[in-house]
Amino acid sequence: MKIPRSNGPSLPRSRAGTAIIEFALGSGVLFAMFAGTFEFGYTFLQYNRLQSAVAQGARFASLIPYDSPTIAPSTAFLAGVHNMTLYGSPTAGTSPVVRGITPGNVSLTVTFTNGVPSAMTVSISGYIIDSVFRKTTLSNKPRVTYPYQGIWTPS
Repeated sequence: MKIPRSNGPSLPRSRAGTAIIEFALGSGVLFAMFAGTFEFGYTFLQYNRLQSAVAQGARFASLIPYDSPTIAPSTAFLAGVHNMTLYGSPTAGTSPVVRGITPGNVSLTVTFTNGVPSAMTVSISGYIIDSVFRKTTLSNKPRVTYPYQGIWTPS
Protein backbone atom coordinates (compact mmCIF):
# COMPACT_ATOMS: atom_id res chain seq x y z
CA MET A 1 0.00 0.00 0.00
CA LYS A 2 1.30 3.35 -1.04
CA ILE A 3 0.87 6.44 1.18
CA PRO A 4 -0.32 9.45 -0.77
CA ARG A 5 1.79 12.61 -0.57
CA SER A 6 0.19 15.90 0.22
CA ASN A 7 0.78 18.89 -1.99
CA GLY A 8 1.39 21.22 1.04
CA PRO A 9 4.73 22.71 2.02
CA SER A 10 7.48 20.20 2.41
CA LEU A 11 10.29 20.17 4.96
CA PRO A 12 13.73 21.17 3.76
CA ARG A 13 15.84 18.21 2.83
CA SER A 14 19.14 19.75 3.98
CA ARG A 15 19.90 21.33 7.38
CA ALA A 16 23.36 22.55 6.41
CA GLY A 17 22.90 26.25 7.35
CA THR A 18 21.05 25.84 10.64
CA ALA A 19 24.13 25.19 12.75
CA ILE A 20 25.73 28.52 11.88
CA ILE A 21 22.51 30.41 12.66
CA GLU A 22 22.15 28.64 16.01
CA PHE A 23 25.81 29.44 16.79
CA ALA A 24 25.35 33.11 15.90
CA LEU A 25 22.29 33.51 18.11
CA GLY A 26 23.74 31.50 20.99
CA SER A 27 27.13 33.21 20.94
CA GLY A 28 25.49 36.63 21.05
CA VAL A 29 23.62 35.69 24.22
CA LEU A 30 26.72 34.09 25.75
CA PHE A 31 28.86 37.13 24.93
CA ALA A 32 26.36 39.43 26.64
CA MET A 33 26.32 37.20 29.73
CA PHE A 34 30.13 37.00 29.91
CA ALA A 35 30.51 40.75 29.39
CA GLY A 36 28.03 41.48 32.18
CA THR A 37 29.77 39.05 34.51
CA PHE A 38 33.15 40.63 33.75
CA GLU A 39 31.74 44.13 34.28
CA PHE A 40 30.26 43.24 37.66
CA GLY A 41 33.36 41.32 38.74
CA TYR A 42 35.75 44.14 37.80
CA THR A 43 33.67 46.77 39.61
CA PHE A 44 33.41 44.55 42.68
CA LEU A 45 37.18 43.90 42.65
CA GLN A 46 37.98 47.63 42.49
CA TYR A 47 35.49 48.41 45.27
CA ASN A 48 36.95 45.63 47.42
CA ARG A 49 40.47 47.02 46.96
CA LEU A 50 39.22 50.47 47.93
CA GLN A 51 37.43 49.05 50.98
CA SER A 52 40.65 47.42 52.18
CA ALA A 53 42.67 50.60 51.55
CA VAL A 54 40.16 52.78 53.43
CA ALA A 55 40.13 50.36 56.38
CA GLN A 56 43.93 50.42 56.46
CA GLY A 57 43.97 54.24 56.35
CA ALA A 58 41.35 54.59 59.09
CA ARG A 59 43.15 52.11 61.33
CA PHE A 60 46.41 53.99 60.81
CA ALA A 61 44.72 57.32 61.63
CA SER A 62 43.21 55.89 64.81
CA LEU A 63 46.57 54.71 66.18
CA ILE A 64 49.09 57.49 65.45
CA PRO A 65 49.44 60.64 67.60
CA TYR A 66 46.97 63.35 66.63
CA ASP A 67 48.78 66.70 66.77
CA SER A 68 46.02 69.21 66.07
CA PRO A 69 43.86 70.90 68.71
CA THR A 70 40.86 71.06 66.30
CA ILE A 71 38.99 68.75 63.95
CA ALA A 72 41.19 70.00 61.10
CA PRO A 73 44.18 67.63 61.01
CA SER A 74 47.71 68.88 60.52
CA THR A 75 49.29 68.61 57.08
CA ALA A 76 51.69 65.87 58.22
CA PHE A 77 48.90 63.80 59.82
CA LEU A 78 46.69 64.13 56.75
CA ALA A 79 49.56 63.27 54.40
CA GLY A 80 50.31 60.12 56.41
CA VAL A 81 46.67 59.00 56.28
CA HIS A 82 46.47 59.75 52.54
CA ASN A 83 49.66 57.81 51.85
CA MET A 84 48.54 54.85 53.95
CA THR A 85 45.20 54.77 52.13
CA LEU A 86 46.65 55.26 48.65
CA TYR A 87 49.89 53.25 48.83
CA GLY A 88 49.66 51.09 51.97
CA SER A 89 52.58 52.93 53.54
CA PRO A 90 52.86 56.15 55.60
CA THR A 91 55.36 57.44 53.03
CA ALA A 92 54.43 58.17 49.44
CA GLY A 93 54.69 55.25 47.05
CA THR A 94 54.79 54.93 43.29
CA SER A 95 51.71 52.87 42.45
CA PRO A 96 48.37 53.37 44.22
CA VAL A 97 46.13 50.49 45.25
CA VAL A 98 43.77 51.26 42.35
CA ARG A 99 44.53 53.04 39.11
CA GLY A 100 43.61 56.71 38.97
CA ILE A 101 42.99 57.42 42.65
CA THR A 102 44.48 60.63 44.05
CA PRO A 103 44.78 62.21 47.51
CA GLY A 104 41.84 64.42 46.53
CA ASN A 105 39.61 61.33 46.52
CA VAL A 106 40.47 60.43 50.13
CA SER A 107 38.53 62.21 52.89
CA LEU A 108 39.42 62.18 56.59
CA THR A 109 36.86 63.22 59.19
CA VAL A 110 37.96 63.62 62.79
CA THR A 111 35.25 63.41 65.45
CA PHE A 112 35.76 65.14 68.79
CA THR A 113 33.84 64.19 71.92
CA ASN A 114 34.21 66.28 75.09
CA GLY A 115 37.06 68.22 73.49
CA VAL A 116 39.26 65.23 72.58
CA PRO A 117 39.48 63.14 69.38
CA SER A 118 37.19 60.12 69.62
CA ALA A 119 36.93 58.68 66.09
CA MET A 120 38.64 58.76 62.70
CA THR A 121 36.60 58.23 59.54
CA VAL A 122 38.22 57.70 56.14
CA SER A 123 36.13 57.61 52.97
CA ILE A 124 36.47 57.83 49.19
CA SER A 125 34.60 60.48 47.20
CA GLY A 126 34.64 61.40 43.55
CA TYR A 127 36.52 58.30 42.38
CA ILE A 128 35.29 56.81 39.11
CA ILE A 129 35.53 53.06 38.53
CA ASP A 130 35.93 52.85 34.77
CA SER A 131 34.65 49.46 33.67
CA VAL A 132 34.26 48.32 30.08
CA PHE A 133 30.71 49.51 29.41
CA ARG A 134 29.90 51.80 32.32
CA LYS A 135 31.49 54.24 34.76
CA THR A 136 30.59 54.13 38.44
CA THR A 137 31.25 57.22 40.57
CA LEU A 138 31.75 56.62 44.27
CA SER A 139 30.31 59.23 46.60
CA ASN A 140 31.45 58.90 50.21
CA LYS A 141 31.85 55.13 49.79
CA PRO A 142 33.55 53.03 50.98
CA ARG A 143 33.70 54.53 54.45
CA VAL A 144 35.34 53.13 57.59
CA THR A 145 35.34 54.57 61.12
CA TYR A 146 37.67 53.51 63.93
CA PRO A 147 37.62 54.82 67.50
CA TYR A 148 40.66 56.94 68.20
CA GLN A 149 43.16 55.06 70.39
CA GLY A 150 46.29 57.10 69.80
CA ILE A 151 47.87 59.79 71.90
CA TRP A 152 46.47 63.29 71.53
CA THR A 153 49.36 65.74 71.41
CA PRO A 154 47.93 69.13 70.44
CA SER A 155 50.57 71.70 69.60
